[in-house]
Amino acid sequence: EEYLAITDGPARLEYLARVTAVPEDPELAGIVLDLYHYTLQFAQRQRFPGDKVSALFSIVKETHDQSMQNFWPARRSFEFFKKLLLEHSVQRPPYSVGLFSLADVKAITAFASAGYFRHYMLYKYAFTAKTEMAFTTVFQHTLTVPDAFLQPLAAGEDEDKKLAREEAEALAKLSTGLVQVTAEEIAAAGVPEDIREKLLAEVNEALIKTHAAIEDRFNEEHAALQERVQSLNAQLTGLPVKAAAPAPVQKPAKA
Repeated sequence: EEYLAITDGPARLEYLARVTAVPEDPELAGIVLDLYHYTLQFAQRQRFPGDKVSALFSIVKETHDQSMQNFWPARRSFEFFKKLLLEHSVQRPPYSVGLFSLADVKAITAFASAGYFRHYMLYKYAFTAKTEMAFTTVFQHTLTVPDAFLQPLAAGEDEDKKLAREEAEALAKLSTGLVQVTAEEIAAAGVPEDIREKLLAEVNEALIKTHAAIEDRFNEEHAALQERVQSLNAQLTGLPVKAAAPAPVQKPAKA
């Protein structure tokens, strides 16, 4: 009633800003005040009494607040609006009250469809929280060079010589020593005492045969590597390639 008693437009907006909770952002506050102002003007044109004006204002305000807070799509928002309007249009205490007539419902629905819901996406865009990210590129320059980063030229090595050295080192690391099982290991494995001696002899015999096969394979690879190393050395020094001497064969000890 106080609002309807005010005849000046700017004064009405000042009154609404004073009695309603509007956003702190001036632009958003202006949008909300316009929505409230046009709603109350519509109610005045329909010659609604004070109770209908209050109900319509509450319906529009609640619809807008819930829609923007929950990021509802237009269809969900309109369904919520119709639900509130229906609760004030059917006399069914205590669930609803028959405040608006059928003609009022049609007029209010047409007003909301042509106004608020027609521009719903604009409202949603204006009231959707926006996240802004700022990226900053920082260039860091190393003023000191690590000691191991640069090496003196005297420490350099020819690539072919390096390859020959690495192959020789790899060859020297190879080991093909014979490994045999002891009587203590057989006993620790829980083998019955009456068959330990026989089992020990069979296991070691199998290991000897396996070792012999591995030794033959090792000798072949050893000869090939030796020939490779000599070939590289010959390319570096210009000397003729000598045939690689066969590697000595280690005879396995008898068990």
